[in-house]
Amino acid sequence: MDLTFIIPTRIETEDRLRNIISSVSYLLRHLDAKVIVKEVSPHNTFQHRALPEIKKYADISNLTHFYEESQAPLFCKSKVLNDLIVAADTEFVANYDADCILPLTSYHKAYELLSNGDADVVYPYGCGIYQWRAAYDMNIYNQFVHTLSTDVLDKHKTLSNSTIGWTQFINRQKYIECYMMNENFVSWGCEDDEFYFRMSTLGNRIARVDDYVYHLEHARTQNSWFSSPKFNDNFQLWNTIKTFDKKKLVEYYEGQDYIQRRRKEVC
Repeated sequence: MDLTFIIPTRIETEDRLRNIISSVSYLLRHLDAKVIVKEVSPHNTFQHRALPEIKKYADISNLTHFYEESQAPLFCKSKVLNDLIVAADTEFVANYDADCILPLTSYHKAYELLSNGDADVVYPYGCGIYQWRAAYDMNIYNQFVHTLSTDVLDKHKTLSNSTIGWTQFINRQKYIECYMMNENFVSWGCEDDEFYFRMSTLGNRIARVDDYVYHLEHARTQNSWFSSPKFNDNFQLWNTIKTFDKKKLVEYYEGQDYIQRRRKEVC
């Protein structure tokens, strides 16, 4: 696969640690693709605690990881994703939340839609009731990492709604041309909605894979829930952007300082 999974992370809780060990091990075990992880946090938890565990379950030759020390309480997922887009060197990338797992066929179907030129962006799960919320305590984690099979998750799942989060497979050049992720969204909220709206408004072909996504449950901190102190700002920004037509959307993004900086980085 000419594909890189780009995974931004801030490992704030023990269940977040279990999630990233599980998802990265699953990707490396089952897929011939690159994986890049960037952790931005006060401590290099991925290097010291996640990586030794991942090595037990998968070959890490396709894994690259970066660490940026930050004492800031809020995590800017959009900025970290843009760092990873710059770092990736494959034709296609997949934004990938560390708490999601897909059936193996979904990865291949999504990649085929991109590589065959049938889509520019692929959501590898359905829209509606296509989320399996998977309970994921220490006991279930131990079962999963030793098998890396969704059969384990199937015993502990409940059905829920799905829309536009978790993961998206994207033509990297289209991603860059369409202004990457909006770095004005900080912490949690609305960045996924804005991304879907923008890619659609700018004329990209968006496809879906008609299957489910497993969402590994975890604690909710201020960086992953409505309690984020930046949620209202994010919501207001999204409410403004979603009123833009294509011309105004382009004007808005061409005026963003981060776009000018990122363009120099990808040259």
